[in-house]
Amino acid sequence: MNILIVSYIYPNKNDLRLGLFVHEQAKELVRQGHKVFVLASSPDLDEKEIFENVIVYRLRTPNFLKGIFFNFKAFYYIIKLRNKIDIIHLHFVGINSIISWIASKLIRVPLVATVHGIDICPKNPLHNILIRLYLLFPKRIMAVSRFIYELAALNTDKKKLIIVNNGVDLRKLKVTKKKDILKKELGLENKKILLSVGCLANRKGIDIIIKDLPDVIKSVPNLVYLVIGKGDEESNLKNLVKSLNLQDNVKFLGYVSNKEIGNYFNLCDIFVLMSNTIKEKGGIEGFGIVYIEASAMGKPVIGGKSGGTGDAIFDNVTGFRVMPNNHGDLKKKLVLLLKNHKLRNKMGIEGKKRVLKNFLWKHNVEKTLKVYNGVLNQGQ
Repeated sequence: MNILIVSYIYPNKNDLRLGLFVHEQAKELVRQGHKVFVLASSPDLDEKEIFENVIVYRLRTPNFLKGIFFNFKAFYYIIKLRNKIDIIHLHFVGINSIISWIASKLIRVPLVATVHGIDICPKNPLHNILIRLYLLFPKRIMAVSRFIYELAALNTDKKKLIIVNNGVDLRKLKVTKKKDILKKELGLENKKILLSVGCLANRKGIDIIIKDLPDVIKSVPNLVYLVIGKGDEESNLKNLVKSLNLQDNVKFLGYVSNKEIGNYFNLCDIFVLMSNTIKEKGGIEGFGIVYIEASAMGKPVIGGKSGGTGDAIFDNVTGFRVMPNNHGDLKKKLVLLLKNHKLRNKMGIEGKKRVLKNFLWKHNVEKTLKVYNGVLNQGQ
């Protein structure tokens, strides 16, 4: 099958983690014998490249009205590729679903979409009307979690919807450096380690974790919290650490390459991220791939009881889901796991088994291909 994926965000030389989940799906489709084209935005010139066996058309879009420019350029390329593709797959919906639908009708190729959460999170009455419009055009809509499925169902027919969870690429999580060696390099010998990986944004709840650390450290004095990622909240988070006198207990590591990230999951005792919903900014955790990445590495996870984390975390089995504003519960769960090696190990084992059974990218692609084939069998 020849597949065209349209996604404004996609890994590029300036940020290899941007929209990485879209690229992981595209790579797995190629591994399973399909040809994949991608239309993605570019900070530089228009260019075509083969990126890990995926044919990527990078479309330069100026900062001014960049979304509009990208969608109209994408329209042109959809028409240009009309004799090379069997199906069009949008990641995220918006004005792109209308423009891509028009193109799909012109070339008689069906359109499907994946919704991730931030694209259909209600902000105001007008936006709610627009969401309903955006979801009208794809023939089938894949939601990355049960929560996102229910959110989409408020604005479209459930018969169009199906849950297709994101996945994990175990190759990316390969350990290339022994834990003891990395601990020594970082000066973390004899330390208990918490880890967060993600953009430094309000909806990730890293500030919530930092605020609870002083009380947790009273019970676990040798605790260090590692934060991997960058974002708009970085300076605020560093100032918060300073105000609480936690400079020795919190380390900001910035970006870590995909080749190295497995070493840090392997290093930690607990993975924690207090994902929370910020409706006024459309901020929502649609699924939470980092939770299942940690589980794949045999680590217990603690996550915010918000958005789609219920699919990524099996509460009380692979870890704990905690209400983001419940500081007492977060402290209690952190101390419980930090002091109980047996429980950490048990949850880590259960998490790894669950990922291997249900949450690899091959599982995602198997379900996605069923959607494609179902739509193609219906015809235009």
